[in-house]
Amino acid sequence: MALLTERSLVNAGKREDLANLIALVDAKDTPFTSMAKKGAEPGNTLFRWQADRLPSTSAPTPVVDGSDISAYDNYTVDGATQYRVELSNRVQIFRKAVRVSKLTQSSVTNVAGVRDELSNNVSKAITLIKREMEVAMCANQGAQVDNGTVGYRTRGLDKWIVAAANIDTVDLPAAASNFCPAAAQISTVGTASLTESVVQDVLTGIYSQTGQFKNYDAIVGPTLKRAFTNLVFTTNASGTNQYNTIRTLTRDATEPTYISSVDVFEGDFGQIRLHPSLFLKNNFSGYIIPFDMLEVRYGGNVAEVTELPNAGGGEARLVEAVAGLCVYNPLAFGKFDFSA
Repeated sequence: MALLTERSLVNAGKREDLANLIALVDAKDTPFTSMAKKGAEPGNTLFRWQADRLPSTSAPTPVVDGSDISAYDNYTVDGATQYRVELSNRVQIFRKAVRVSKLTQSSVTNVAGVRDELSNNVSKAITLIKREMEVAMCANQGAQVDNGTVGYRTRGLDKWIVAAANIDTVDLPAAASNFCPAAAQISTVGTASLTESVVQDVLTGIYSQTGQFKNYDAIVGPTLKRAFTNLVFTTNASGTNQYNTIRTLTRDATEPTYISSVDVFEGDFGQIRLHPSLFLKNNFSGYIIPFDMLEVRYGGNVAEVTELPNAGGGEARLVEAVAGLCVYNPLAFGKFDFSA
């Protein structure tokens, strides 16, 4: 007696079982652009603001009673030292263009997990633009002027937190070097050598500029975040008589959760809340940021979607944003400029 089996139906019209879902695990956060203030639309491709500082304080000379004024102090823009300076930055255009064919959008093509391929592509383009903004705003890219060959580029945060000798001079006056952070505000020891003293020194350097105990947010690479957690470890002894790393935890014996994370560092001159990011110049770097001292200025909508002409090939959309970074006064910032 003939028997029909499942294996004999391989080429006999068996329908495939394709789940109506698409799994996407890439959900990286963009902490910098999410936490930064959203400023007003720039009135020009070059937008400007002023930063100021005070001269150093010294022991005063006692005033003789009854003496007349013979010299004057000037704390604005005249004299040998210019305390107030005009800073500036450029905008940058961020753009993505997507297009889908007529059949892709029609009911002829029934794609699993996607109701509308055009909308799906536009959504991805908006996400990618925000990520590209995150990279540009945090990067060590310098400002750039559109010359018909290359476009406008905004100066990234890393280029603001540099020593005076490394300042990006595009559109900035020479006096802008007076607003570069001091050496104590920038650590270059490397994540393997990160210690409590290193972090305390950076906070002390910022305090020397601002004179304020503040709560800061720090955007850090994943390796630097791990280095902060490792601060609770003891340090191995050097030389021939080495001992194993020992870690001591205070934990209720009935508590089922094992916690191994440092998310907040509180030092003598400030508190740092750590926010890991995958969009910095490397995984070892980090920036101590007073978010009240910067803003991202957007030229209109954060991401504008424009319908492009369809010449028959299919529907197309332009996703575009114009933005620039405004760092009010770099003296208030700190940096972990690590390469390893």
